[in-house]
Amino acid sequence: MLSVIIVAAILIVVVREKNHSIGFLLTLLTGTLVFFFILTQIGELISVFQQVTSRMNVSLLHLDTIFKVIGVAYITEFASQVLRDANLASIAIKVEIVGKLFILLIALPIFITVIETLLSFIPQ
Repeated sequence: MLSVIIVAAILIVVVREKNHSIGFLLTLLTGTLVFFFILTQIGELISVFQQVTSRMNVSLLHLDTIFKVIGVAYITEFASQVLRDANLASIAIKVEIVGKLFILLIALPIFITVIETLLSFIPQ
């Protein structure tokens, strides 16, 4: 995969000098291919985490939430960088803000659980 990225980077640099829009499309295509390659690797990582958590008796609800947060973070970062490559930095900033808000919403059950646990230690 690394050799594909290096060849694509060289191709993008050469093409971008001649035609900026085609260079951008190649950048977008390369980034998307790398992103999907990483997703396949992450699938294996998730299965390992699920095996470990089943042995440790950890709630899968919290593990799923953590994976959702990580997924939203990566997708947000990818979209933001694509927008920056397209010279749309102001929209990229807004995408990052929306991604952070989604992360807060997704992580809310974990936050509530932590607060409830802390409150259970406080004498009534």
